[in-house]
Amino acid sequence: MPKKKKRRQERPAGVDPNEKRRQRLEEKRRQREEAEKAKRRAAFRERLVRGMVLAALVVAALWFFFLRGQTPSEIQGFELEKFNEGGGHTDQPVAYQMTPPVSGQHFVSAAPCGVHAEQIQNEVFVHSLEHGAVAVLYDPEQVETATIRDIEALVGEFDERTISAPYAGMETPITVASWAEMMRLPEYDESAIREYIQEFIGTGPEDIRCDNDQDSPFEPQAPEASPSPDGTPEEDG
Repeated sequence: MPKKKKRRQERPAGVDPNEKRRQRLEEKRRQREEAEKAKRRAAFRERLVRGMVLAALVVAALWFFFLRGQTPSEIQGFELEKFNEGGGHTDQPVAYQMTPPVSGQHFVSAAPCGVHAEQIQNEVFVHSLEHGAVAVLYDPEQVETATIRDIEALVGEFDERTISAPYAGMETPITVASWAEMMRLPEYDESAIREYIQEFIGTGPEDIRCDNDQDSPFEPQAPEASPSPDGTPEEDG
């Protein structure tokens, strides 16, 4: 018995037999393009992050090697004097090249921070500056007691590494000192002193905390009584 020929399935009129294949190929092409775009975006972000990290490292390196040690040349119009006398310990008196001394060799011991009634020994004072202390010094022969009290009150606002003390024979009535730096003042200027302290506190070569435990306000000496004609001191009324 002869086999019947299979009838070829007829497609609806107007349907392109290759349309679905083209659509699949187009979809694959679109997916490849999207994947390539995503890959390029990820690579761009990675380059951007690497560039930002590199730039941050360069800025940090520049600051560390070149800018870290730079300090202002003046504060509120007052010139800052800068010195470089080195350091190191000694047990011998030191002939300092500046008054008051702000750098150079010094004793092993450091002065306590806070308010002092008497002048601090140079070699001990310099060691305190090396630890990052800032000192407000005044010549009691040139500064009134009321101003000394203002200086002591200002130093008392800080918890650590600030010193007030008398210092005779300075070029100006008041000097603000830190390691290798000083600012001379012809008169008390709280704003300039405060800014100096904020700028230099804790910037010495040795970062050693020094709490403001010293609390000995300066006491001016009473004037000596003038002698009477018989040689005995005269007493006030």
